[in-house]
Amino acid sequence: MTKASAGLSNSIWANGRSHIPRPWPASPSTVSLPSVPSGPASSSSPASASASTLPTGASTSASAPAPSGNRLTPSQAFHRFEQACQRLRWKFSDLQNSYQRALSPQEYGFTRADAERNFKVDFHEFYVWIEQAIVLLLLIFGVSITRDARSFKGPSPVTNYGHAYHHNVLKALEDEECPVYAALGIGPVNQALWKAKELRNRWKDAAEGRETPPLQMYDLTWIVSTVLGGLEEAYAVASRHAEQALQMEAEQMQLQGASGASNGTVEVRTGGEMDDEWEWMVEPMDWEAA
Repeated sequence: MTKASAGLSNSIWANGRSHIPRPWPASPSTVSLPSVPSGPASSSSPASASASTLPTGASTSASAPAPSGNRLTPSQAFHRFEQACQRLRWKFSDLQNSYQRALSPQEYGFTRADAERNFKVDFHEFYVWIEQAIVLLLLIFGVSITRDARSFKGPSPVTNYGHAYHHNVLKALEDEECPVYAALGIGPVNQALWKAKELRNRWKDAAEGRETPPLQMYDLTWIVSTVLGGLEEAYAVASRHAEQALQMEAEQMQLQGASGASNGTVEVRTGGEMDDEWEWMVEPMDWEAA
């Protein structure tokens, strides 16, 4: 196993490090994806990323279902964002192991073709969780993603409504008014997100045995570590916003409680009063409609 990247080892994605102010379960140790020689189609040279550690959680879903159609409060969205990040951290560990098998398939009893195909499927699933986390992150600030393929203009407009949603998730980050624009909407992090989305599109058919670009064409270490670094920075921004929103909810609850006291007992539940249920991850919902 190769040495862990300095960026990830000092981040909230590393073992035992969590910036979340609550007792989350311990997480497995993290080892960065080994560096891969970049070919002509490589995105960029490796960069040190202050990636993020998110709490660990368990789920049985390979895809990433998400919030129901009910509008979430900022604190509720942040709670689910934390859970999605926990799941993403768990999948990151799986992705590292999968990548190791893809690079040395004979050591694990796989053919090179089978190992590479399975890693590409794993990466596709990993990107689904990246997208899930971003959608919930934006909901914290009241930003919803549209399926409208005509929302963005350019020389190569998106015409397929299925692809439009995934395209619009990243385009929303590039809006200068987006609260996490500095973290995810510009620079190397944004470039890494688009490259990850490109690989998601290229490799989504790998399970069907279709020929897809080989792993060696991309610097996966740079892509993954840079994206996780951006998510850590965005997490800090979202945490501050959610804390302020939760305080406002508590104040509103107090006002409603005082007002209702003269008319009888009133029970008010804020968005912050949530347990650690994970059902929303495994329910067969269309989370893109959140």
